Amino acid sequence: MSLPRHVLNTLSLMLARPEGILIITGPTGSGKTTTLYSLLSQLNVESVNIMTLEDPVEYPVAMMRQTSVNEAAKMDFVNGIRSMMRQDPDIILVGEVRDKDTAEMAFRAAMTGHQVFTTLHTNSALGAFPRLLDIGILPDIIAGNIIGVIAQRLVRLLCTHCKEAYHPSREERQVLGVDADPALKIYRPAGCKQCNFRGYRGRTAIMEILRMDGDLDELVARRATARELRGVASEKGFRALVEEGIARILDGHTSIAEVARSVDLTQRFR
Repeated sequence: MSLPRHVLNTLSLMLARPEGILIITGPTGSGKTTTLYSLLSQLNVESVNIMTLEDPVEYPVAMMRQTSVNEAAKMDFVNGIRSMMRQDPDIILVGEVRDKDTAEMAFRAAMTGHQVFTTLHTNSALGAFPRLLDIGILPDIIAGNIIGVIAQRLVRLLCTHCKEAYHPSREERQVLGVDADPALKIYRPAGCKQCNFRGYRGRTAIMEILRMDGDLDELVARRATARELRGVASEKGFRALVEEGIARILDGHTSIAEVARSVDLTQRFR
């Protein structure tokens, strides 16, 4: 299943920026690497020099110069990025920012005119900033050098052959924010031969995308709270993971139970 139009539009705007860091966050198994390579494939043409540093290389791709981190050869992320920058890359993929030294080198690459793609372990897009501060990156360095942050989760898609429509309960209506619509129907898994009686067939990503601009950079530079950042970002169209998950439920693509496995829906209860 393809991503929603508003998500694709925001990703396109982020990829159009010529320098800066694009960060993808999420737990292990949330599809971060697949998303990274999908984005890079949009930019992978002969005239663009793309270099990657990974641990290990997960997807061999034509026209990209891919390198694995090798502790025995003392090729860690820091030395690898330093070596890459001598080879005049246009785009650098750093598999993961794990420590201060790696983060500093990634930001140095971004500040010298490169596009840098990387992953970071946080639970949300807004959580990337306290994580980078915790690692030891100064807010003045963070501000102005991040293109955007993507937080994502993978959810299973309901089987189109057997998904079952029903009227949600009062609690489910509260979660979905649709108390005023008594005719609303949503879907749950049933099971048939087409999906091996699982009720689900295929997966898709739900993403919250924080696209940085001058206003948000200013807030980051002065260590604004997550509440302040969220307020300004929401005014600019930012939609949290829970909102994106609920949109997929209301569209009939997945179930409440499936979204609840990956996204905290309890925050919808007041």
